[in-house]
Amino acid sequence: MMRRAVRRHGGWLAALWLAAVMFPVVARAAAAPLVRVEVAAQQPVRVGQQIGIDVTILAPNFFMSAPDFPALQVPGAVVTLPEQRALNSTETIGGVAYAGIRKRYAFTAGQDGDFDLPTPTVRFTYAGEDGAPRGGSVTFPSTRVRAGAGGPVRAGAAGTTPRLPVARLVITQAWDHGAADGAVNLQAGDALVRTVTTFAPDTQAMLIHPPHAPAPRGVRVFAADPRLTDRADDPAAAGGTRIDAVTYVFERSGTYRLPAMTVDWIDPATGKPMNSAAPGIEVKVSAAPVSGALAPSGSFGAEGATSWRNVLWSGGLLAVGLVAGLLIWRAWPFLIRLRQRWAAQRLARAGSADALFEAVLEATRAGKAKETYEALLRWTQTAHGATPTQWAESAEDRALLDAVTALQRQLFGTSRADSGWNATPLSEALQRNIGSKALFASKTSDSALPSLNPG
Repeated sequence: MMRRAVRRHGGWLAALWLAAVMFPVVARAAAAPLVRVEVAAQQPVRVGQQIGIDVTILAPNFFMSAPDFPALQVPGAVVTLPEQRALNSTETIGGVAYAGIRKRYAFTAGQDGDFDLPTPTVRFTYAGEDGAPRGGSVTFPSTRVRAGAGGPVRAGAAGTTPRLPVARLVITQAWDHGAADGAVNLQAGDALVRTVTTFAPDTQAMLIHPPHAPAPRGVRVFAADPRLTDRADDPAAAGGTRIDAVTYVFERSGTYRLPAMTVDWIDPATGKPMNSAAPGIEVKVSAAPVSGALAPSGSFGAEGATSWRNVLWSGGLLAVGLVAGLLIWRAWPFLIRLRQRWAAQRLARAGSADALFEAVLEATRAGKAKETYEALLRWTQTAHGATPTQWAESAEDRALLDAVTALQRQLFGTSRADSGWNATPLSEALQRNIGSKALFASKTSDSALPSLNPG
């Protein structure tokens, strides 16, 4: 009977066996990358509460390039991707081994309502069944975060304050002066620096509000820019840290009480507004000692005179520097123009006929034929618009023409050395004819061009 059943249903059994054998192969061949987005908090979340959004990207076999997790922009909320290492994992889905990479986004709602996360596409490379690189991509699924528990935090009649961080804040402080008998002893003009550190677990530092820093009368307060740090890489101390430095300057003697500094937050368990405080301290300020050599006589020698005198001197020097800088800045264009004018005048004087003629005489006194001829050429061209020979001919001085001809023969004849050339005749002829105002053009105007209408 068993054989009869086998013969009757043998085809179906063979098909089922083949499907069971081939299904893992088909599943592996059809396996594709996956992505999961999970909100790591019970909804609705509180406004101002930081929660985690886990994004896990899965690829068959293993990744050959890490996926680049994009930034997420959500109106009305703050979404960041802390700089921490991604969590690697492996899991089997439908008989297929997957490699996973997970990162956690930090999400903080700034108002009530529903927030839809973006659905970007992430591309990467993973290994196929044959080990060859294969391009893959995943698109984030639609994910909604609902916020609204707790409602707004009111600040009396002034209206609604910014949302407070939902975390149990821890505040500590340090002073740059030690306390004796519960008080800090200073002198008039001294400064006291108070450093307040606020830590918020599982909260970004930028969401921590600055501490309240009231100051008593007669004390000047200066607050430095805060330092913000997110310790996301340390699971045991994950959270944000805000460090505020406040400087108090005591200008007069007396006893002062610096109040406690408080930071507001919301209890995540009850949703009630709370605050943490750094205790205040008493400051005793004595009169500043006055140096006998520097303190002036009369009423100006009262306590704090040295400090104020230094302030006045510094202010005066600063004012003088500012005025001088302003005057230089306003006068700078005029100084530039004046300097350019002086340079032009020096250049003009250097290129004038008198300066060029003086250069000729200096060259003749040195007895250098080449320099003499070059200087003479520049002078005759500038003063008379002619060559040395043409000018000498127009001067109608035979001795001058002979001296110029001798200079040219010395330079351009068979002997071209300076030695053997007598510069005295040329020097004397030049000084004798320098007063002549006759121009070469007037001597040659009759023969320069033929008449256009002869006869």
